[in-house]
Amino acid sequence: MKAIFYPVLACLLLSCSSAVPVAKSRNQPALSEYPLHYYTQQLADNLFAQLPKQQGIFYVAPQIAVASFLPVNTLSLSDADAGEKQLANQLSESMLAHARQRGLKVYDYHLRAQVLLGGDHEQALSRQLSDIESVSDADTLLVGTYSAMEDGYLVNARLISIADKQVLAAASGYVPHNVLWSQQRVGKRGDKLYRQDLTGVQK
Repeated sequence: MKAIFYPVLACLLLSCSSAVPVAKSRNQPALSEYPLHYYTQQLADNLFAQLPKQQGIFYVAPQIAVASFLPVNTLSLSDADAGEKQLANQLSESMLAHARQRGLKVYDYHLRAQVLLGGDHEQALSRQLSDIESVSDADTLLVGTYSAMEDGYLVNARLISIADKQVLAAASGYVPHNVLWSQQRVGKRGDKLYRQDLTGVQK
């Protein structure tokens, strides 16, 4: 009797345990269903819709240069970690693409004065001022800020006239914390963000 009872009991326990779904930790945010491009497209739609319609021979479209987005409290990435800098730069890269896709004139000031030929690659972009052509025809800056919220970032973007600092358009949007770090858990303590890898090690 015992020989039959224990295997049956073990089988019941295994089948029951496999049927019960594993609950997700409340501290672990759900992964974003969409890439960063999805959220910046909504932001770009709201931003560029405020520009005058391109009509008439006297209309002059803005000529845009795009800067990295910055944390709203410090307006500096000096103390930001690598992940936050990646977010800031990807926001600007994505907005640059959206601007050009809408037919606007966009200038990239990362372009080197001369292409650097490496042993196994060619490099046309740089962040070194000595390598970059300083002259630009851009008359409008696309700038942005972001604020860390409980489970994401509040992102603000605006178009500013370089000549008189007039804000030509402004828009706000939202980006989940883990839109760029799908393999990591993201949490917040006070005003600091913490990312953990799958082993639970804090970054």
